[in-house]
Amino acid sequence: MKKIKGVAGETVMLVLCAFMLIPFYYLVVNTFKTPKEMTASPLALPVSITFENYAKAFDNMDFIRSFSNSVLITVVSVFLIVILGAMAAYPIARRKHKIYKGLLMYFLLGYMVPAQTIMIPLYLLLQKIHLLNNVAGLILVYASWCNFAMFLYQGFFKGLPTDIEEAAMIDGCNPWKCFWRVVLPLLKPITTTIIIFEVMWVWNDFLYPYLFLSSNKSFTLVMQVYKGVGQFSNDWSMMLSTMVLVLVPVVIFYLIMQKHIVAGITSGAVKG
Repeated sequence: MKKIKGVAGETVMLVLCAFMLIPFYYLVVNTFKTPKEMTASPLALPVSITFENYAKAFDNMDFIRSFSNSVLITVVSVFLIVILGAMAAYPIARRKHKIYKGLLMYFLLGYMVPAQTIMIPLYLLLQKIHLLNNVAGLILVYASWCNFAMFLYQGFFKGLPTDIEEAAMIDGCNPWKCFWRVVLPLLKPITTTIIIFEVMWVWNDFLYPYLFLSSNKSFTLVMQVYKGVGQFSNDWSMMLSTMVLVLVPVVIFYLIMQKHIVAGITSGAVKG
């Protein structure tokens, strides 16, 4: 009876996985069809494979510049998120004074505020400091969401023994050197997990680049998908091909880093 239930459960899971893969199948298979064939039979395999859609998308999206913008924004933003989050979490987790508990609540309240409620103030702020339509301004906006990393780090810190830090202090390390040379290397499991999630968020984000970037020179790869949207019609063949080109780098990154996700989450759960 248990064997039958196991087989039935696996069958249900396989069917659900198949349904989940249908959008990805639709996305990829239609990039190799002509627009006419894509409209006539969207779920069928292509009669003859064509790469014209990819060539058209590559030419129209200014791939090299957009890819460079996406890499720059993602790398710098995630770096700032990790560093600022770790530096904020360290004193909050180690100090016992009430002021640090108040700071923790302050950061958590900021994390719970919906992003939609601060879009207009953010736009006006970037406009006032002359960082609107500027990659640096967008990086600043992303870095301001370091409270998520801070929350994960402070939970991880509570499970780390203080003996190593105390020994470093006795050997002559000040708190600054102790953090960078002793504490930060111990954060590798949770840091890897934070990097993975933040990279995928920043790379795939469309809303903030759409709000704060308006020139083609500053567009990210995700913004290039929007170029296929016209006033009266949409160029679906180019949009789908552009989507695939945008997804490939982040999928490769995820496949390379996926083994670290479970390790980082498990480690953080046990130590937190």
